[in-house]
Amino acid sequence: MTTTEPIKLYTALVCPYAQRANIALKEAGVEYESIEIDLQNKPSWYTDVNPESKVPAITVRGKNIAESLVIIELVADLYPEAKYMSFRLLPKDPVKRAQVRFFIEYYSSKIGSLQLKVLASLNDKEALNGIFAQFRDGLKRANQLLLEQSPTGPYFLGDQFSLADVAIAPFIARFQVFRDNYLEDFVIPEEYDRLLSWGKALQERESFKETWPGSEFILQAYAKRINK
Repeated sequence: MTTTEPIKLYTALVCPYAQRANIALKEAGVEYESIEIDLQNKPSWYTDVNPESKVPAITVRGKNIAESLVIIELVADLYPEAKYMSFRLLPKDPVKRAQVRFFIEYYSSKIGSLQLKVLASLNDKEALNGIFAQFRDGLKRANQLLLEQSPTGPYFLGDQFSLADVAIAPFIARFQVFRDNYLEDFVIPEEYDRLLSWGKALQERESFKETWPGSEFILQAYAKRINK
């Protein structure tokens, strides 16, 4: 389909939420203008785009839309056929759509939310051990949900790459960088092999690689937060 005005995506390399939107647009195979927002020194005009001053935001057909999950669903609706595979990023089947949305919500609330707690508790071993226990419980359930959808994968819906993968890939990759450098004692059990292979497949996806700022960049961003 065509639009009367070019799509503009307001983004930041460091932000996993912004990478969600970038991945969705890459999957759609559409041209768009990427506008980098300095999160430490946001331009005054950006509040006209998003009064909350957060990224990502997107301008489509002259309208400004914010919030990453809203944006990736919008992209899926505007461009239903994915670039790299002949599948919809959001399935037609209502049950499958609900399962995709549930998995995103589950991972974000039960696992993703713990990542910031880990960052804040690096010097508190007792608190960290408690968070690790919650993490493992969350990962166990995520592994089960992945197996229920497809025992072999590689993606959440099997061969079909979907918004469940788009939404979570940036967080898996960032946590892997963080774990490898700061959490040597935290090991994901090998029996969660479906989860582990899924995370690997997401990071091998072309749309992910095209939008990933690099492990060293992410590591430096973590170091700045930890050393504040």
